[in-house]
Amino acid sequence: MRNLLISLLLIISFPALSSIYAYKGYIADNPIMLYLESSLNEVNKNQVNKGFWVYQNDPEQQLNVLSAECEFIRSCTEDDHPTSLVLYDNQDIYLDNILHKIKVKDSSHYFKFINMHIEQADDQKFLPETLTGYWFDGKNNQQYSVVLQKQFVINDQPNTEFNQIELLQLESLDKLYFTAVLLKQKNDKIKLVGINVYNKKNHKLLQHIQNLNYSYNKFNSIIMQDINFDGEPDLAIKKYHFNARSGDNYDYYLNDNGKFKATNLWGSDIYFNNKDKSATGTKRCYDYDEYEQKIIIQIDSVYHYRNKHYIHKKNQCQTHYFNTNVIRQCTENEYNACLLKRNNIIFENPHYIGEDNIYHKNMAWDRGKLVDGVIYDD
Repeated sequence: MRNLLISLLLIISFPALSSIYAYKGYIADNPIMLYLESSLNEVNKNQVNKGFWVYQNDPEQQLNVLSAECEFIRSCTEDDHPTSLVLYDNQDIYLDNILHKIKVKDSSHYFKFINMHIEQADDQKFLPETLTGYWFDGKNNQQYSVVLQKQFVINDQPNTEFNQIELLQLESLDKLYFTAVLLKQKNDKIKLVGINVYNKKNHKLLQHIQNLNYSYNKFNSIIMQDINFDGEPDLAIKKYHFNARSGDNYDYYLNDNGKFKATNLWGSDIYFNNKDKSATGTKRCYDYDEYEQKIIIQIDSVYHYRNKHYIHKKNQCQTHYFNTNVIRQCTENEYNACLLKRNNIIFENPHYIGEDNIYHKNMAWDRGKLVDGVIYDD
């Protein structure tokens, strides 16, 4: 039930034109970090959707998920000038099976911030520099005053720029937590340029994975997945936005006693086979042949795991005809053309030059040849 509720609340959590705010302060004498995600709603108001908070001295570095009151109790647009913000702990939110509504327990945990005045700067609207209010502990029926100071803001506005901002990630291990290292230049998109690995006990930086150039995925830039069949979770870094491409595309790192080592695994929707200790990455490219028949070219890259490494064994390529269901081996030109494209192009109109095509000398691949193209990696 808990996973279901979190899933329901996360559906609304990543709207377009959103910003993430990081605040630092105390609950009683315990230092905390609070992350708020807001978006511009239909009347151009800054609307907080959800948040996360963590005790900085918590050895588990457990992220507590928060949801704004208006997301499940009332509409956020009812009040034209809201002056307070209530954020409930997701552990106190449940699904009423009789009323079929998401509700909050009577003895709940929540933040309440008052005097919430939106600030304007450079045609942008920001949450205030200071959040003042209290944290209510529903279990002990105790209220603690809270004053938090803004540390940074992450948004995708054209004139925004920042360098080496670290955003805490939802996924973690028993002894390790991770941050996404972000970069943004003016008139460009936010980029994931690194992943930092920290010791939960003393916050010591253990590893800095750098020289990345991936899309911004907020609190979900990584997942932990066992890819070498030893029962220990390894690290997978998400390359692109959720739903930006068909097929999951990750950069995989093997966990060697808490040190993460890059693999050369290639392709999307990589399938890890425990029986023969192999991994197979797939790439699909849609195109037309010389007879204007719609085809799909599929490249499979096969790897075997041996001596703590993945070793590439072979690539195989097949061409599938939509109309006749005929399958044959790819020609060399078809194979090379698919390699020039990004991952898994599935469009109703395969003539479209979209985000899944890759630049090659300022050109993109379309209908069997290189053409002038503009690539938007959203």
